Amino acid sequence: MNTIPDKFAQWDAAYVLGALSPAERREFEEHLATCPPCYAAVSELAAIPGLLAQVSPADAAMLSMAVDNQGEYGETTVPSTAEAELIAQGPPPSLLPKMIKKVRTRRRRMLATVAGIAAAVVLVIGGLAVGLLPLQESPERVAFSQVVPSAITAVADVVPGRDGTDINVECVYAEINDPRPGGGHETYSIFVVDRFGHASEIKEWPATPNKQMRPSGSTPLKISEIADLEIRESNSNEVLLRAPLH
Repeated sequence: MNTIPDKFAQWDAAYVLGALSPAERREFEEHLATCPPCYAAVSELAAIPGLLAQVSPADAAMLSMAVDNQGEYGETTVPSTAEAELIAQGPPPSLLPKMIKKVRTRRRRMLATVAGIAAAVVLVIGGLAVGLLPLQESPERVAFSQVVPSAITAVADVVPGRDGTDINVECVYAEINDPRPGGGHETYSIFVVDRFGHASEIKEWPATPNKQMRPSGSTPLKISEIADLEIRESNSNEVLLRAPLH
C-alpha cells in the first residue's frame, strides 16, 4: 500500500528559523496540531536559533569544519592551513544543515538514554518499594519432640495475630506410656522462647490422661522473633517437649 508523502516533513527547520511566509507559517502550525512526527521534529530544533545567535562567524566556520572532520568515534582532526584561512571568511552556507542534522542525532540519542535511565529508575524504585513492605507472616504448624522421656505428645499451630502471636496446642497424655507414674495428675505449662533465649509462660493446664487437650495462649512476640516452644512440668520447670520454629 503506497503512502502519501508529507509535504510538511521538510518545513521544520524553516519554521524554527522564521523562513516561512506568514501564510505558510499558519498552514504549518495547523498541520502541527495533528501531526506528532512534525511536532517532535520542531521540538528537536527549537534550540537552534539561540545556539546560532551565540556563534561568531569565525567559530561557525570552525564548527562547520569540525563537523566535517569528526570521525566515526567522535574524534576531531585539526584543520589544515588552508581550512584555517577560511575561518575569517565567515560561516559557509552548509553550516545550518549540518548543525540541524547534528542536533537531531544527538537529541535522539539523548532521548533514548533518558528513557533507559527512567526505566531503570522505575525498576529500582519498584524493587525498593517491594523490599520496604513488611513481610506477611503465615501460620505454621510445628511438632514437639521429646527432651526427656514422657507420655505427652503434642503439636502446635502458631498463628500471627493483631498484637503478637497465638499459640494453639493439641496434646495427649497417655498415662500407660509414662515412665514416671503420676504424670496424669501434674500441671504443665507452655513456654515461648525468643531468639535471645528468654522464656515466658503463656499457658498452664492440668493433664487429663488419655484425653486430647487444647491449651492455648498468646505472646506479644512476632513469629519471626520466636525461637522455640516448650512444654514444661510446672512444679519442677523441667522441659519435657520442645518445638523449634524456622
